[in-house]
Amino acid sequence: MSKMLIKNLNPRTKIYAALILVGIIAVLIRIVIVQFERSRPITSFFSEWAKFGKPVAVREIKKSDIPVYTKFTVRRDSERSASGFVTADIKDKLKKGQEVYSTENGGTPCGKISNIGQELDINTGMFPVEVEFNAPVAALGSISVVFARTSTLQKALVVPNEILDISGDNYYLWKVDDGRSKRTQVKIGSRDSYGAVIAEGIQSGDLIVFSGQSQLKDNEKVNIIHSENIVVLDNEYKTQ
Repeated sequence: MSKMLIKNLNPRTKIYAALILVGIIAVLIRIVIVQFERSRPITSFFSEWAKFGKPVAVREIKKSDIPVYTKFTVRRDSERSASGFVTADIKDKLKKGQEVYSTENGGTPCGKISNIGQELDINTGMFPVEVEFNAPVAALGSISVVFARTSTLQKALVVPNEILDISGDNYYLWKVDDGRSKRTQVKIGSRDSYGAVIAEGIQSGDLIVFSGQSQLKDNEKVNIIHSENIVVLDNEYKTQ
């Protein structure tokens, strides 16, 4: 009888009935899932931290020779050439024929310095510099920021600014010693918008916290979730 009734329903009614049936099935499935989830033991982040320590990403910092790059801005004069102006201290660091880099080239030289003016430009109060690019990559008149390697920091410890804990005029880093966090005061040798050279306070081989330090307290148990030996800042230290 029920089969005859279903067979005699018009197509629209059959569609509505199917949708209602699908909805009922979905609700039943959801109820089963909720009951299953409720039956699982509840894990607290605080209980996990108490057991294993607060999660942190740690890297072993090592001394290394770090190339220093000085940046300056140039404007495209043609498909392959550009010119700009630099201050006297930057001019003294640059050399004709020196390779230049850009952030778009991924560490590959994009050109070289073709000329450095020795006469001060009256309008800008700076010295002119010209760059010849290896390939046409920008429209005429566009601005490009380029980097030239000007020196090398010998056996330096360099860290990114974002991991520095700054309090007033003092600087701190979080390091891990015997599985516990240590808030360590450091002395900065030099610092710019990219990173800082550490002069005192930590040594090559120390385990430095690079992520998770905002939740730390001094002498607290930590859970190292990531650790690797690297030279920080991708072997670069930039200045302007």
